[in-house]
Amino acid sequence: LIFFLLFLLSCVDRVNPRTGVSDCPRVSALCSNPVYDAVMTRQCPKTCGRCGITNSTATTTAVCQDMINPATGTSDCPARANLCRNPNYVDLMRVQCGKTCQYC
Repeated sequence: LIFFLLFLLSCVDRVNPRTGVSDCPRVSALCSNPVYDAVMTRQCPKTCGRCGITNSTATTTAVCQDMINPATGTSDCPARANLCRNPNYVDLMRVQCGKTCQYC
């Protein structure tokens, strides 16, 4: 019973430190976008229905590459490399720009 209660309490969406509220309801459409799978699993497990799923399962299948911007046909990662270590963007950059950021 105690384990179950701890499990329920641990399944919460993260709060935006600037606003004091979660952005998850506003960005819930990203829950079904494979590009944002790891980020949304970590940031919004309750909103995305991913309670009990660890981030490691979402990222172990990633290939070491940068994502391509479909509008331009090239990667935006080199131009945004300054965001690689920014705590607000680390999860996103790990998914979008793994190669440029040397995460893999």
